[in-house]
Amino acid sequence: MSLIPFESLTITTSLTFSEVLRRLDEVVTTPKLFRVILPFSPPPVKPYEGTISGKKFKINRIIIGRNSFIPIIEGDIHPQKFGCYIKIRMSLHKIVLGFMILWLWTTGSIGMFALFAWLVEPSVGAIFLPILGMFIFGWLLCLIPFKIEAKAAIKFLSILLT
Repeated sequence: MSLIPFESLTITTSLTFSEVLRRLDEVVTTPKLFRVILPFSPPPVKPYEGTISGKKFKINRIIIGRNSFIPIIEGDIHPQKFGCYIKIRMSLHKIVLGFMILWLWTTGSIGMFALFAWLVEPSVGAIFLPILGMFIFGWLLCLIPFKIEAKAAIKFLSILLT
């Protein structure tokens, strides 16, 4: 298990290129700028939203509520003599990734500076503990929801495309 919010996998299938596109089209709807799904509203007809163009697709799961750490799934479909293989990469949205890099860089560097200051002069106090705790909190806040959603997406796509 990777300790960063990225996943990569390859699905090999006996389906033809057009069958793969048809199956993806059955579960992917066009993206909306704002999608409001209330807890008691009926579930969406298609579970994913995104674009499929040529041999590439970029999708994400439609969820109830908000989850900034939902994986953005990008895939390339490669036809073979007998079937296809699909290379899939999952990552965070670029804005979320930028924010998390800023958060982790800031708390990590300040925490390490405070740790070194404490090692040199113990009378400074262990101020590094809460700062490094914020680093660990931010890292786990990003990683755990991403990995849960990525695991569900891998299972769904594996069943869909085999």
